[in-house]
Amino acid sequence: MTKILIVDDDLMNGKQIKLRLEKRDYECDYVSSGEDCLETLKSNEYDCLLLDIMMPGISGLDVLKEVRKTKNNYELPIIMVTAKDEAEDIVAALKLEANDYITKPVNIEIATARINTQVNLKNLIKTSLRAKKAQTITTMITTLHHEINNPLAIAIGNLTILGAKNPNERIDKAMNALNRITDIVKKVEELSQDEGMEEVAYSDTINMYDIHNKKQKD
Repeated sequence: MTKILIVDDDLMNGKQIKLRLEKRDYECDYVSSGEDCLETLKSNEYDCLLLDIMMPGISGLDVLKEVRKTKNNYELPIIMVTAKDEAEDIVAALKLEANDYITKPVNIEIATARINTQVNLKNLIKTSLRAKKAQTITTMITTLHHEINNPLAIAIGNLTILGAKNPNERIDKAMNALNRITDIVKKVEELSQDEGMEEVAYSDTINMYDIHNKKQKD
């Protein structure tokens, strides 16, 4: 359910907007001042803020400026509520990264259309950023996978040859450490495959030393 915070110093107007939005299945909170708005935002999350421009004390523009220090215009869409003759304030609000505005008296159908547009944009941007982040991580894992796997195979291959000629405890410990790294790399590979990445082939030399030791014991 879309959660809205309504900020309006006119109690009757604010309560009426709240009631009409709730009838349209929005979850709404109402506060009557800029100070209360900022305090409420400290402990609550909202999908959109309906913010009156003209208020005593902290004005809507001051609230907007303060909110934008911590939340950008997709993290918390802000729709300014203004009188029709407040063109300068509308321009100022848009410069301060308000998402949109509606005029008084508030037409509830226009208000819900503007709210839905901003909330949908917010969700689309959030989804897009998640996908971009996931793609970046996937690309990074692919690159690191190759960068780790190739020298790892070379190191194990050379230790296998060295251990076959001159078995000793230090080589055993080094091989055990490299094989632990191999296990980690394999887990990364499995995770990468879950993300839709191409499988990266492993060198056949990785477990050669284990095979050699087994033959020696047999």
